[in-house]
Amino acid sequence: MKKNKTIHHTMLTVLVVLVLVLSGLTSCTNNKDNTAEQKVNDTTNSSDKTMMTAPNANGQTNSINESVKINTDATDKTDVADTAFIMKVAEINMEQIKLGKLAQQMSSMGHVKDLGKMMVTEHTQATTKLTALAKTKMVSLPTVESGKILADYKMLAAKKGKSFDKAYSDMMVKGHKEAIALFEKANRETKDNDIKAMTSEMIPALKTHLERAEMCQAECEKM
Repeated sequence: MKKNKTIHHTMLTVLVVLVLVLSGLTSCTNNKDNTAEQKVNDTTNSSDKTMMTAPNANGQTNSINESVKINTDATDKTDVADTAFIMKVAEINMEQIKLGKLAQQMSSMGHVKDLGKMMVTEHTQATTKLTALAKTKMVSLPTVESGKILADYKMLAAKKGKSFDKAYSDMMVKGHKEAIALFEKANRETKDNDIKAMTSEMIPALKTHLERAEMCQAECEKM
């Protein structure tokens, strides 16, 4: 009987040891699995961070959202440049019409009056075309004369006779040289096909205006 108790006790002891060993193995396996899973998560997070960044010109990194914003801003700048050009052309037309009317009123010279009439007629036509283009681009053209227009008009209106004729022809030569340079720059740089077509059409006309203005200037210098 004593012998049976001893055997039974021994078997219980062995069973307890086995349970403890198995429990330890399971815990170790779970720890390994958790460690592996954490490594996978860390790797995934690291990849996500890498994908969400892009190097900039200074070697720093910007997020993809920031890169998209930069590209959008670049596009906006192109739109702003085209809009600014349209607004400037509207101002040029407005000034040429105003000063052309003044030349017809103030000058006693036929060639100066003719130049003024040409400016009024052709820049009025140009304004009509520009207004139609501006509507398609959703650009509101200025309706109030700028400070530059008012200052040029005031300066010119204060002159009389030969002094007026020379000042007007000089202003037409200078203004049309600047306008041609502006139109040629816009024609080169714009990505808008409508603006490119408009500038291509207007550049030859502006060059004709310049030639007439230079002829008028030469006649005024003879007096």
